[in-house]
Amino acid sequence: MANTTCDCPAPSCNTTTPVLPEAVIKVFTIDFKAPDITELMGPRFEEYKNGQVKIDVSVVSGFDTLFSEIENDARLSLGLFDVFITPPTIMGSVAPYNGFTDLTTYIQENYLEEWLDIFPGYREIIASYNGKILMTPFDGDLLHLFYNKEILDYYNFDSPRTWQEYNDIAEQVHGKIFPPTNKTLMGSCIGRLPQCAGPYWAMQVLSSMTQTKGSSEGSLFDTKDMSPLTNDALVETLKIFEKQFKYGHPTELEGCLKINMPAMKDEECVLTLNWGNAFLSNLIPGKLGIDKAPGSQKVLDRETGKLVTCTKELCPNAVYYDDIGFVNYAPYAAFGGWSGAV
Repeated sequence: MANTTCDCPAPSCNTTTPVLPEAVIKVFTIDFKAPDITELMGPRFEEYKNGQVKIDVSVVSGFDTLFSEIENDARLSLGLFDVFITPPTIMGSVAPYNGFTDLTTYIQENYLEEWLDIFPGYREIIASYNGKILMTPFDGDLLHLFYNKEILDYYNFDSPRTWQEYNDIAEQVHGKIFPPTNKTLMGSCIGRLPQCAGPYWAMQVLSSMTQTKGSSEGSLFDTKDMSPLTNDALVETLKIFEKQFKYGHPTELEGCLKINMPAMKDEECVLTLNWGNAFLSNLIPGKLGIDKAPGSQKVLDRETGKLVTCTKELCPNAVYYDDIGFVNYAPYAAFGGWSGAV
């Protein structure tokens, strides 16, 4: 009988063959989203697949580059990547070239209950194209109002319901030294660096005046004839911005989203806007307030281009307050959230 005893040194006696992944899934996204995949989703999926699948992440910097690479991959049928993690705004440029897999049958047969748990606007509009499910939403990204509850309570303010109230609060607290912290306050903190999120802040204000009956009627353009919905509404939006800037963060024009929340964390900022999931970071435990974005008491008359007082007839979805009357709100899914496509 042959001698099967291993005479090699102890460390070399390990004859266990390492498990190699049977498949590599190539994921393409923007640089700052990579940690979500490499540190969270990727390792969990690899563990779920018992190491038989490896997640390989490729990244680029800047949305322009991200979108152009995804569109080129679709136009040229390159198939360089298996999964795209991207804002869904790219879908209209990719779908005509069949750049994303139709997931309709797969979801209906395997995850219909979970799919129906997603808000209709996201699953039927943002995630779908011509009736086909092409993307799966990861989050919704509705803009919200964030505020320091301790500061508002100290000065006897409620959460602002309108843009006018937002600016009034910002004006009255800006520059004051807050006794509990001995810090100088900034009324509003919204980053306005060009080519950043500025259009989102503008559309949130503008749409509260131009859109009264839901997204089907448009907020920047009238869906009946694509005429621009600007006129007096845009002028009023600029006036609101002027005051926000006057009582805002001193470097608003030099920063992007890093202006909005860090000053809130430092308990120097009183009011800001940001995406809803920002509360997850729990910046100021017990002090961070969150509410729907402010609305407007005036709305655009689409026939005259003038602003008129919001009424139940003009604003059927408005909220009525005993002291100020009807206020129109237009929840804004700025950016559309993050979605995955195959």
